[in-house]
Amino acid sequence: NYKFDQGQRWGRFNAGRANEMKRFAMFREDVADLASVTASKMKLYVPVLTMSLGYVLTVFVEARSGLKFPAPPTFASGLYLQCLGVAFGFMTLSIWLCWHAAMRAQIAMVQLRTRRVRLPVPSQRQLDSARRILSTYEEQSVYDMFRLPFVMPNSGNTPPGSDDDSKGPTKKEADKAGYSKGGLPGVAAKVKGKTKDLLKETGGSKKELAHAARIPGTTAGAPSWIQKEIEGRDELPKASPSGFGTEAPPEPYEHFELIRQAQKDYWCAEAYGRVTFLIGKMHLIQSFAYWLTLHCIAELGMVWCSIVVGAALTAGIWVMFRLDVLPSHGGCFPIEAAGPLIESISLALAYTHHPTPRVVDLSRAVAVLCYLMQMVWTARLYMVSQPANSAAGANHQAKESGDRLFNQSASCESPSWLPAAFQHVSYLVAPPKTKEQLAKEQEDRENNNIKDDPMVNVDMTPWYYVRIMLLVTFTGWTVLLVGRITECIMGERMLVSNPGAPPWTRVGQWYGWESGPISSKH
Repeated sequence: NYKFDQGQRWGRFNAGRANEMKRFAMFREDVADLASVTASKMKLYVPVLTMSLGYVLTVFVEARSGLKFPAPPTFASGLYLQCLGVAFGFMTLSIWLCWHAAMRAQIAMVQLRTRRVRLPVPSQRQLDSARRILSTYEEQSVYDMFRLPFVMPNSGNTPPGSDDDSKGPTKKEADKAGYSKGGLPGVAAKVKGKTKDLLKETGGSKKELAHAARIPGTTAGAPSWIQKEIEGRDELPKASPSGFGTEAPPEPYEHFELIRQAQKDYWCAEAYGRVTFLIGKMHLIQSFAYWLTLHCIAELGMVWCSIVVGAALTAGIWVMFRLDVLPSHGGCFPIEAAGPLIESISLALAYTHHPTPRVVDLSRAVAVLCYLMQMVWTARLYMVSQPANSAAGANHQAKESGDRLFNQSASCESPSWLPAAFQHVSYLVAPPKTKEQLAKEQEDRENNNIKDDPMVNVDMTPWYYVRIMLLVTFTGWTVLLVGRITECIMGERMLVSNPGAPPWTRVGQWYGWESGPISSKH
């Protein structure tokens, strides 16, 4: 009987440790999955952004207007060159934010998996304490030594939470006595403690006491070594497989809270990497639309084609903006993004077959309108990119794409730092929360207690960079607008010297060089 019990004890030890190792292996997978979401997105964004930067450089170098034909109006070249510069700047910033978010997520995962979320592998001391040899048979109580199986009841109580566990005090009198004494005094103390427990459970009734007495085969009980093991876990909970005694790890799980804290360092970079991705791509398409409109009229003389090209690419920009920005946050069809279409009208008037002063002045006015539209467009991008707590009407409730259906299948919250207009394309996955955490956050939000937002300590440095870029973009359009007004008054290119005059002539540049088709001069 003793040898059989020890085999059961060793099997129970191995089963408990194996279950906890599987549990903590799942915890480690949770950390890896939550961190890999960021890295997976960044692997998709960065190659597309890198190729787009190559397109920008190609247009800058190879597709400049005025290489083979007379130079076009300066306002038209300023529009597409400014858009190209803005696209290059925002896409470069997006790449940097993607790298930052991916690296921080990867480092957080490695940090947690190597230092905090570890497998509970038993130590040698724990293995030795679970191992029993036949000589330990003498350490048992006299009752356990001479107990007849199926005849005499077990001396130990059933573990807490088992099916046959009696409803009563968790710490019984029988648990406090019997093991500190040996021989017959130990048995007597154990029996005395059990009697006190039964008297408490039956209220002192002798009839109930007779029914509550332990009878072999009918009364709940367990071997004494099980009770000793449970008591040891209560006294030293850290030595148990779960690290919390007889209980499982409490919720909220520690590894979820640790990864939630780590996400505060890179989530803003991850979210604004997506925002700058959109801004850069829209300006790239817009610059291409400006350049095609200019090319069709100034170099090919195709007026109607320029209007069609401007309208088509403007529609593409509208669709991109509509897909990524919620309509309720300014994501409908922004009319101020139709600059290429307006530019085609201005150039058509400037290159008309019968230019009159009125037509030329109207062309100049429409050109000024293009710059004003770009300034309003930049202001709109600033408004939709700012965090929700900077905008009016932040409700902390995330919505599905299209702003029509709510996500009822899972917790879908919108923290105050997130740009609410992009909440449905940020694709951020947070650790789950307990019902108590969700109720507390809902109460704080109903009371407009923004300072207690669960992600209030997010590193907002990426938003500051995006804000600076948008302000610089607005300043650039302002400079071009002032320059256009100045040229309308003085005339185009009146601030620079005419071709043929210094420094255009480069006087003395080729002195001393050999002439001829094979010389370095050519």
